[in-house]
Amino acid sequence: MSEPAPSETSETSEPSCPPAGCSSTTPCIARTALCGMAMGLADAVPGVSGGTVALILGIYTTLIDSLSAMLHGLRGIASRAGRAQLFAALRFLLPLGIGAAVSLVTALRLLVGSKPEIANLNDAQLLQALANAKGLLINPSSAPIVFAFFFGLVAASVNEPWRHKAGTKGIDWALAAAGAAVSAGLVLSPAAALGPHPVLVMMAGAIAISVMLLPGISGSLALLVLGMYQVIAAAVHDRDLVIVGCFLLGMGLGLMAFVPILRRVLARAHDRTMSVLSGLMAGSLVALWPWKAHYLPDAIARLGPMQPITPSGLWWWCIVSAIIGAALIVVSSRFARARQQ
Repeated sequence: MSEPAPSETSETSEPSCPPAGCSSTTPCIARTALCGMAMGLADAVPGVSGGTVALILGIYTTLIDSLSAMLHGLRGIASRAGRAQLFAALRFLLPLGIGAAVSLVTALRLLVGSKPEIANLNDAQLLQALANAKGLLINPSSAPIVFAFFFGLVAASVNEPWRHKAGTKGIDWALAAAGAAVSAGLVLSPAAALGPHPVLVMMAGAIAISVMLLPGISGSLALLVLGMYQVIAAAVHDRDLVIVGCFLLGMGLGLMAFVPILRRVLARAHDRTMSVLSGLMAGSLVALWPWKAHYLPDAIARLGPMQPITPSGLWWWCIVSAIIGAALIVVSSRFARARQQ
């Protein structure tokens, strides 16, 4: 699945509709929307990055190019060339974004669901409420299996950025180790306690979209560390348009600031960047470790951080789930390589 470094790519080049070789527009749109749905599902899980899924699916470079082209097109929208560039980018980004949004909202309802109100519960009542929670990522009987699936999926994908490099040097291993340390450090950082102030929500949106574009660093994990995950999840669930609007505005500002930097780095230091991304993905496995002290971000103040713990319970189901996740990546990767031959 190796692809050439984007060092020759112009920063104003028009994006192509993935996957390459689409015979018509409709299949391209449908496949791009499905890619977006996969990215949205990933971003609903603290520890999985939409950028990771984009890299696995082979659309990461196109995603960054399209975002850059959209920003260039918006700046030059008064000209015919600028509008053409904008529309070309949107042909890819709109179905991707719609698919991601639909999948993210659906996944939050399924994985998080209606979280228990914990403010007036004692510790025993809180543990009982968590045991009865319907959200698959909250209930301690189902959460390890879900996390194990994503653990296997990401573990089997760690080599993907590494395979996109032309060669390996000592500096690559050092950069990968540094990336892993940053990602794991983010996972183990204590959560802040920010409130739903519009300015703070906008800042959280800018940070989340920036790290979301990096394979291995989860936007939802960044929100968790900032103490904003439950705020945003509740706003989406309750249709709080003010909070959601501020968050989306912050994401837009983050894109404008971060995408040009990321694309320039990919163009000028492709192999070194891929080394860092491999490390980031490896470090994110700490966040996806199936067994945790608890699984409810809202309860961090009461129960402590969601730290990894030793395996317990029906651990063999977690192993099966991880194997299924890893097998999905292996089969998909082989299918993609076969199509390219």
